[in-house]
Amino acid sequence: MATSTVHVGLPGPVLALLYVGLAALPMLIGYATGIEASRPLSEFATALGLTTAALLHLQFLSSGRYENFSGRIGIDRTMGFHRVAAGTLLAFAILHPLGYVATNALTNPSVAWQRLLYMLTSPRLRSGVFALAGLIVIVVLAVLRTRPWARYEYWRASHGPLAIVVTVLTVHHAVANGLYTAELPVRLVWFVLAVMAGAAVVLVYFFRPRRMWREGWCIERVARIGERTVELILRGPTGTALRFRAGQFIWLSIAPNRPPFHDHPFSVASAPAELPLLRLVVGEVGDCTRNFVPLAPGTRVAIDGPHGSFVLPPGDGPVVLIAGGLGIAPMLGILADAAAKKDRRPYRLLYAARNPRAVVDAGRLDTLRAQLDLSVHFVMDEALSGPASRQARVNVEHIREILTGIEAHKAVAMLCGPGRMMETAADALLTGGLCHEAIHYERFDFGAGKGQIDRRRRRQALSVFLALVVIMLFFSIR
Repeated sequence: MATSTVHVGLPGPVLALLYVGLAALPMLIGYATGIEASRPLSEFATALGLTTAALLHLQFLSSGRYENFSGRIGIDRTMGFHRVAAGTLLAFAILHPLGYVATNALTNPSVAWQRLLYMLTSPRLRSGVFALAGLIVIVVLAVLRTRPWARYEYWRASHGPLAIVVTVLTVHHAVANGLYTAELPVRLVWFVLAVMAGAAVVLVYFFRPRRMWREGWCIERVARIGERTVELILRGPTGTALRFRAGQFIWLSIAPNRPPFHDHPFSVASAPAELPLLRLVVGEVGDCTRNFVPLAPGTRVAIDGPHGSFVLPPGDGPVVLIAGGLGIAPMLGILADAAAKKDRRPYRLLYAARNPRAVVDAGRLDTLRAQLDLSVHFVMDEALSGPASRQARVNVEHIREILTGIEAHKAVAMLCGPGRMMETAADALLTGGLCHEAIHYERFDFGAGKGQIDRRRRRQALSVFLALVVIMLFFSIR
């Protein structure tokens, strides 16, 4: 039985065009004012400043959970793009003042240096200097937030407010000093962008948190199902409005903690047919999740979802599932949904874990094997007994083995797990006969990935900013 897919959101190319158009709008309106152009390098520096300010506003839109806009490409690619954009706009912001002194840098370096120091110390330009310093802090904290000693909740609580302060300082700098921003049409552009960013802030910090508590979800049961792994079963109202597709995830806050500063994303490990029960597979790896086991039944929780595009596309061909560690969670949901729909397609699961004790919910996998055309292959540091177990990290040989006996060109692959494992698996699947469009995985840090699909996504993201650079060049040499 084919799995239906509901397309919510705009296509990727449309989103890219809208993004470029909004980011370039201050330049385009500035050009339309008819102000006489200065030297090309100075105009390019101005273009960098205008574009940086616009990109800061757009960061509020690309950091939210707006399924009606970005649901088709997935929140992972949206957030991945958000991170690439942060690094790019920081580079634009640093180059902005340097562009004004570039003309003198080669002919008279001392004059260029004195002019740069003046810009950095001038009271008139202070808001821009503070904005640049704040932007550097935002990017550095975002990079450091994945360190073991970094508290996720503290980062969440500081990231948004600091971004708001930096954006306000940037707009003040543009209004107080910008030649183009002195014109009413350009000021109207800043007003429109500010309204859009402000609406996103209100939605994230006020409306969505209130909505998350609306249905009265609570904890039904907490059980340990693997080494350092627990299953969290939630119960919602009988007529819950939650509608999700197998493989998607939700954001969860547990009382008395409040969203948006204490909500965490977890993949749903159950099928839609199991509603109003919702299964989550959670690793005890952080300050939040280590406190899940003692939670009492009846504890109230707030949920926001569903999110993500990690869903099985329609079709009748073989399905290859490759999971590493807690990446098994959405796979359990996909398999449970297939069993509920009596899907007769062949399913092949390659499951990598640290050791046999870390295998999540082995009994449930046995039940699913009895209900589906499903074979499970384990890969781990300490091998299990039996023919379906290998002792090693996921490699090309494992992928080749799991593709044996199925028509690879008709198959679809779903990958979830550590980044390096997904890179290896995706590249091997491409070599094994699958096309790019047949390989699906969620990765929020594709900017750092080395696999073929990661590089492809990174090129697509960077092409958006290349288009902006081209527009800036035309603006500066007009």
